[in-house]
Amino acid sequence: MSQPIGTPRRTAPTAPAARRKPRSRVARAIAPAGFNWRWVSAAIVVTISGLLAWVFSDPVFKVTRVEVGGAAYVPVEEVFTAAGVANQHILEIDPDVVRDRVLLSPSFSSAQVGLAWPARVIIVVREREPALIWEQGAERYWVDVNGNLMLLRRELPTLVRVINEGEAIPFQCPGPACPSGDEQRVSIDPQVVLGAQQLRTLRTNIDVLYYDPAHGLSYQDGRGWRGYFGSGTDMDVKLKVYETLVENILSRGITPIRVDVTNPNAPFYGVAR
Repeated sequence: MSQPIGTPRRTAPTAPAARRKPRSRVARAIAPAGFNWRWVSAAIVVTISGLLAWVFSDPVFKVTRVEVGGAAYVPVEEVFTAAGVANQHILEIDPDVVRDRVLLSPSFSSAQVGLAWPARVIIVVREREPALIWEQGAERYWVDVNGNLMLLRRELPTLVRVINEGEAIPFQCPGPACPSGDEQRVSIDPQVVLGAQQLRTLRTNIDVLYYDPAHGLSYQDGRGWRGYFGSGTDMDVKLKVYETLVENILSRGITPIRVDVTNPNAPFYGVAR
């Protein structure tokens, strides 16, 4: 059927767009009736508070011992005392602080500290190895190759004993016999230590050496006099000069009371007057 020209074409009316539900209605549809997020937050806070109260109050988190590695001479109990962690909570312990406390002992050259749950403190130390025994009056100490003075822990027959004949103590504090508060490290001249070790190596029959500030190291020769050798690592040269000089003296029927090769280029001897 034709339509007159100029008459507008009628179109079918479009269906109205579907209306979207408001978000608030969706949220209300998801959340159960009477639900309140404040109760969830409060429950979380209470749970965390209870957990923290348990962690800080339960004795299982308090340190009652330490695990020590690398110690051959120093007892574990001494390391525990030096660490200063007895009955401390594991969360209150600073490994760097513990390490510094342990290293206050001259017996250790290094230390590493680790922590683990629930209350483990692991300390790995490196001990200074004793090189000789230093005797000062009635006291005896270990000394390592660098001259560090340490407590004598037990008898080691392989170590040569050095008796100080000088009135002054030839080392610096602090140490077992020193007043507290001094920040200097106890040490003997390493050249004295190395000289004593070399003399013992070259003359295995030497068990005791003597020391005085003027002449250094000496030992009592079994033939009746004292031999003086100073310090340092040239004891092999000094011993050759010593034996040559002794042979010359004895060949002339002279019995010395001292033979001094502290300066191997200018050795001398003394006789009784």
